Amino acid sequence: MAKKTKELLARVSRRGPYGVDRGDLGFTGTPGVVFVPRGAPSPAPLVGWAHDWTRGPEHYVDTLKHLASWGFVVVAPASDRGLRPNHQHYADHLSAALEDVLQATLGRGAVRADPHRIAVAGHGLGGGVAALLASQRTDIDGVVMVFPTETVPSAADRAMTVDAPALLLSGAGGVHSEDARDLQRLWRGDLVHRRLEKAIETGLVERNPLLERVGLADPDLRTHRAVRPLLAGYLLATLTDDDTYAAFADPEAEFKGTVTVTHEMLDEEADDLLASAPPMLKLVKSFTSG
Repeated sequence: MAKKTKELLARVSRRGPYGVDRGDLGFTGTPGVVFVPRGAPSPAPLVGWAHDWTRGPEHYVDTLKHLASWGFVVVAPASDRGLRPNHQHYADHLSAALEDVLQATLGRGAVRADPHRIAVAGHGLGGGVAALLASQRTDIDGVVMVFPTETVPSAADRAMTVDAPALLLSGAGGVHSEDARDLQRLWRGDLVHRRLEKAIETGLVERNPLLERVGLADPDLRTHRAVRPLLAGYLLATLTDDDTYAAFADPEAEFKGTVTVTHEMLDEEADDLLASAPPMLKLVKSFTSG
């Protein structure tokens, strides 16, 4: 299995077999972009992408092209980019973008998106928004949450209503690890949680000198190399009929640089945190759990 996953990881780390056309979502009334796999069988699986706080689709272009090159139509709205975004509106805009693309003929007029194969994915706040949207639609076939952060209303609270399978990626020692743990504890459908040992939570964004100067972006090539193949592989496993990539959705499969987080591990980590907590916090915990 180790050899197989190593080969699979190497395969999906490279661009897929399709060229990629880029379009503007402006025709729908929602700003954003859509990436279309040129020459892919039609209808093609559809992936909705949600960006992190204060970011936009332009900060994920290489990641979104990577997904499209593997045969996915990828739609990424550029909405709710302010310092105080409305998370529910953001989820609504992502849902509307999915619907608009489903009604359109894409690329060079040869590709349509498949209404029976839809996934939502996102980074940071976008990961939480993807989970929020999955709780509101019954036609979502897969969810990918990359270093997700909590939303208002709570994506974690809504997770108990989601039957769709999910991939959760978290960073070892990340500041938002608790948000990831809450989503895993409450997710009703099948969920695979892989913890990346050498990833930076903010590192999936791509280089933007202006944002870097003000401290709002931290692009990290190791994070790109770690996240993109796991993201593409999981979507191939859940949205296509190709069993070649099934390991990406298998919690028993091991991938280099990752640790699969089980519920038992979450319980052990919670006990360790409690053991090292100040006495007053332990007392409060005993009342709340009792």
